Amino acid sequence: MTAEVSHPELFARKASGLVREFGFFDTFSFNVIGYALGLVIAITPFFAGALFPGANIFLILIVGTVLAVFNGLTYSLLAGAMPRSGGEYVYNGRVLHPAIGFMSNWGFTWSQFLGIGIYTQWAVNYALAVSLTTLGYALHNDGLYNAGLYIQTPSASFIFGVIVLVTVVIVQLLGMKFLRRFLNFFFVIATLGTLITLGIFIFSSRAEFIQAFNSFMSSTGGMNNAYSGIIDLARTNGWTEVPASFWQVILALPLGYWVYIGFTYSAYVGGEVKEPQKTQSYAILASLVFGFILYMAVMGAYYAVVGTQFNNAAAFLEYNTSVNPLPVAGVLNFFASLLSSNALLLVLMDISFFLWYYLLLFVMFTICVRNLFAWSFDQITPVWLTKVTQKTRSPWSATVTVAVISLILLWASIFTPLFDYIFNYIAIFSIAFWITSFAAILLPYRKPELFAAAPDMVRGKIAGIPLVTIAGVVNLILFSLILYSSFTLPAFSGPVGPIAIAFLLGIYVVGVVIYFVAAGIRRQQGVDLALLYGEIPPE
Repeated sequence: MTAEVSHPELFARKASGLVREFGFFDTFSFNVIGYALGLVIAITPFFAGALFPGANIFLILIVGTVLAVFNGLTYSLLAGAMPRSGGEYVYNGRVLHPAIGFMSNWGFTWSQFLGIGIYTQWAVNYALAVSLTTLGYALHNDGLYNAGLYIQTPSASFIFGVIVLVTVVIVQLLGMKFLRRFLNFFFVIATLGTLITLGIFIFSSRAEFIQAFNSFMSSTGGMNNAYSGIIDLARTNGWTEVPASFWQVILALPLGYWVYIGFTYSAYVGGEVKEPQKTQSYAILASLVFGFILYMAVMGAYYAVVGTQFNNAAAFLEYNTSVNPLPVAGVLNFFASLLSSNALLLVLMDISFFLWYYLLLFVMFTICVRNLFAWSFDQITPVWLTKVTQKTRSPWSATVTVAVISLILLWASIFTPLFDYIFNYIAIFSIAFWITSFAAILLPYRKPELFAAAPDMVRGKIAGIPLVTIAGVVNLILFSLILYSSFTLPAFSGPVGPIAIAFLLGIYVVGVVIYFVAAGIRRQQGVDLALLYGEIPPE
């Protein structure tokens, strides 16, 4: 970034100064971290067991992956045609209308703000707490075990959450080059831990798990024969085994796509990706394939060892009753840790478990900063948000702004019931993805000159129909179904009451209002913001 971006002129949109440093592996790891592979693996079995007990998890993954391909094509082809940072802010703003571009990206960015607040809490309550508790048990260390229980209390959770956010801000301020290396290094460590988890399940049997689980529950909670006891307890509290149903798989579509949320996130840092026309498509689709392979492998090994009946019964108790006997959240890593006494493997696995939560915050934070930066550079939001540090060229003002918002939302997620009424994460970001479908569908027709100048990959056709248009149509269908499911399955996607719907609509309405207010102010200053959207932003 260049120093002069702190003082942009009103009549000329200067180059952003963003440096294209992201190669294929950088972009690939950014996207895999974006959907937090290890986090998804950890919590999906209980999600599926509690909410979609009649759906085969492998069919959910297959259907979700097939549909996700078109979401990946939509964003990768648009990123190839308009290789700049900002995601749908650029795509929808240039193809559809400037107000639509800002509104959709504003809504998406707020989904990330809210996500940072809740995932910071999860990084402490799920990842750190579970890791310390299980490690303490395996190493016979009461201090670690009790620490894991303690940090789940609200005050401790907030303190540790603040510490987590502070480290995220520090790394952001050290610049994109440092962030890229930081993410790559810890991505490898996180992936190694996931592979260790896979190996533990592969080399364990159902009988070994039952013995290990019963021993753990007997020594920590005084519950004997806990494996069969949990199944019986679930039945006593109203749980029944649901027969397999393909309709349940259709209802589980939000989960089938949720496991990949974030695999297109490199589109939001498009101005920093090398050879974006190729790298974006290859890295986005490669991250999807990578996730599918590991999901199928780990889930297959997990269910073979733990058992579908036990998983669903334990999930029912956790999500639907107040008599859950498990001392920590029922995540896959918790069960895996009971099957090994090797301290090194346990430490690596627990570090990995925490890293998948932790690294996700960096990706979400980076996206929010880049989106704020793009808005301010187009003079929609205050220009001071484009200020950068002298040494690392990091947009410090936007970073601090995101940090303050995230801190407030972290506090709200822990100490208030606000998120119980408004936090429908899937619905909030899905509206932005749904709108972007139209940019893909209409790109060849509304912007023929831009389409004609795009790389060959973007201009590809099938039966005479542009591939980007086909991808957009399927993406539109996908997110229409996801939005429908989101409002009919609040247990998974979040609240759908009047307050939640008003909040969701309010976010997008506010985005439209902000754009037109900003356009009116700039017009009085002699600037027509619409002219900025006549072409894609300069480098």
